[in-house]
Amino acid sequence: MKRTAEPVRSFEDFYRAEWARIRRAVGFVVSEGELARECVDQAMNQAYRRWSQVSAMGRPAGWVYRVAIDEARTRGRRRPTGRDRQPRPLAAVPGVDDVADPAIAAAIARLPLDQRSVLVLRFYLDWSTEDVAEAIGVAVGKVGSRLHQALRRLERSLQEAAA
Repeated sequence: MKRTAEPVRSFEDFYRAEWARIRRAVGFVVSEGELARECVDQAMNQAYRRWSQVSAMGRPAGWVYRVAIDEARTRGRRRPTGRDRQPRPLAAVPGVDDVADPAIAAAIARLPLDQRSVLVLRFYLDWSTEDVAEAIGVAVGKVGSRLHQALRRLERSLQEAAA
């Protein structure tokens, strides 16, 4: 399947159309609503300053997502160790209420960041495998591998929770 690029639009239109979706996706991945909001705001600021280049990309939302996740990783390394670094369950993240089953939300929250990221982009945002690969900067095969691993872990985790 051939990917279609997002239509070029003004930054203001892009921001209005994409901010909430990207914020929810980043919130799923980092499991912290306020951190997600701050990181997406920072990424949008960078996109605004580089809009002529970012808007020419096949998926500008993917670029913003990646910058926001990189920012969250950087901030996470600067935070103290211990209790503050433990991710909250996704159900406790404001704005991430699309997961109806708390067991699924908890299982997603326990996935490693890289697996959570591909799972959220592929199934929550419904991006193609190619778009996910572009957004996170890995090969398409790596996306498939991470998805496979994430789904296996989710299945095991949900089976254990049901037992």
